[in-house]
Amino acid sequence: MADRGRGYREHGKGYPIVLSESTYVNVPGQDSTVSVANETGGWGRWGSRDFAASLHLGRNVLAIAALTVLSIACQVRWGTIPDTSWLITVCERILSGERLYTQIYETNPPFSVWLYLPPVAAARLLGIAPEVLVQAWTYLAALVGLSFSGVIVKRAGFAEAASLFALAPAFYAMLVIFPGNAFSEREHIGIALFMPLLALHAWRARRDATAQPGLGLAALAGLSGSVLLLIKPYYAIMVLAPALLVAARRCSLKSVFAPEHWVIGGVCIAYFGAVTLIHPEFLRDVYPLMADVYAKVSVFLPIVIVYGFTWGFLVFLTWWLWPAGRFPELAAVALTASVAGMFPLFYQAKGWAYHAYPAIFCAVAAILCLLALPRIEQQQPRLLSFVTAPSRAWALAGVAIAFLPYWSTQKPDPALVAAIRAATDRPTVALISPDISSGHPLNRMIDGQFVSTHVSDWLGAFSLRLSQQAVLSGDTAEATRYQAIMVRYAESKREEFERLRADVIIFKKNNTNWTSQLTERFGFDAILARYHVLAEDGALRIYLRDDYVRPGPLTVGRLTSASSPASASD
Repeated sequence: MADRGRGYREHGKGYPIVLSESTYVNVPGQDSTVSVANETGGWGRWGSRDFAASLHLGRNVLAIAALTVLSIACQVRWGTIPDTSWLITVCERILSGERLYTQIYETNPPFSVWLYLPPVAAARLLGIAPEVLVQAWTYLAALVGLSFSGVIVKRAGFAEAASLFALAPAFYAMLVIFPGNAFSEREHIGIALFMPLLALHAWRARRDATAQPGLGLAALAGLSGSVLLLIKPYYAIMVLAPALLVAARRCSLKSVFAPEHWVIGGVCIAYFGAVTLIHPEFLRDVYPLMADVYAKVSVFLPIVIVYGFTWGFLVFLTWWLWPAGRFPELAAVALTASVAGMFPLFYQAKGWAYHAYPAIFCAVAAILCLLALPRIEQQQPRLLSFVTAPSRAWALAGVAIAFLPYWSTQKPDPALVAAIRAATDRPTVALISPDISSGHPLNRMIDGQFVSTHVSDWLGAFSLRLSQQAVLSGDTAEATRYQAIMVRYAESKREEFERLRADVIIFKKNNTNWTSQLTERFGFDAILARYHVLAEDGALRIYLRDDYVRPGPLTVGRLTSASSPASASD
């Protein structure tokens, strides 16, 4: 190694530095530090690039396989998350003949349901728990997105392609381990399939590109990227912002009208037409109510505290790693998408971890792209003279901090699940709670049949809250209007409970503002009087109908739904 360093000094006046264990680089005539993150330089000793590439491929395959196994083990902590569990239930009810938005009131556009229909339908055909195939569906999306991105990066001829290939397991870990309690969320799957479009934007941003993307490749990237927009339309800003960056970089608006954007536009128009024809109820009934009630209950300070500072630290790391005097296209596009991804987070204003995932993922992706980049590092300014740790250590610290909101779990208490399963057999289940996590995935873990039309009582609870806020602000008309929405919902819920007589009622204990309205004004005290408390924990109380008779002992080997692939296999 030392001999190689001396050899480089003889050819110029610069100052060589070792960044990797195998590569020295010198820039003649420049009084700056030069470093190259070249993961493949040392393979020259084998005398064969093909041999090196095959070893890298084998290493990546083994690493990705190991990460998949680790991820499956980690999912035992989180189980199937509430949103995914509910959407699986919605898919099953649709496959059984119920109609979306009339018999099942889902707050999201139809694609959120359609996204999970293939694995749930396949699970029904195969006779296995749908949670298993939904998890597999998510891993497939991660592999497809990562592999397709790699194809685009390789064809584009980026200088850091070899280093990025070596970092493929790190990207995969961000897709299958980092999501934590957001694993299998719609945004999780969407951002995995969004990666190829970002890589294509970076290719188009290159001024020195020897070739441009082909029409087929662009169309596939557009089709893949459109999934995120079909999930939630306001993620279109994550397409527009990188497209404008490319246009500014190339000093031309031609890239804005690239084939991939026409494909995205066509897919979105076709989707809107399909929703209009198949589910006009969503546009006519659900969306106006969502805009009037759901969107007006928001939080901002927790978003700033939990995600804003973390995201700011990741952006700071990108600035610290940014090579002076250069424009790293991949990192620039990822960072632009991350900035754009913060707008949907604040627009939704709910503070849930999966809402922040697109922005956080793209920020970490920008850092990984910078770590892979052959770059010229100028001397650190005095402001950062205290920064002595390696760049990779700081990047790891940033990822660890960003992961904290994804560590918490909403998986129900196993003792509560065991108590319900011991007393029931495939019970019908209803819910009194404005929180989706109160009933899901608990309903599926007890092998229940969720019979309520609504996923939770968000509509009644939110309307009540908005009515009370209007009273405090002196807006009598708004208070009366929201009170009427709350009353209609509560009365329809009471009628549904009396008609369906669910075997099990899941009751959230710490939301007295809403539950007291139901029991004191709408007769739910009389409904609950026909039930007795079966079990409870710190958050939930489980009621079992007094005249419930368990059909019989559990059938040995009977297939049941499960909260994770591991418990499903058990």
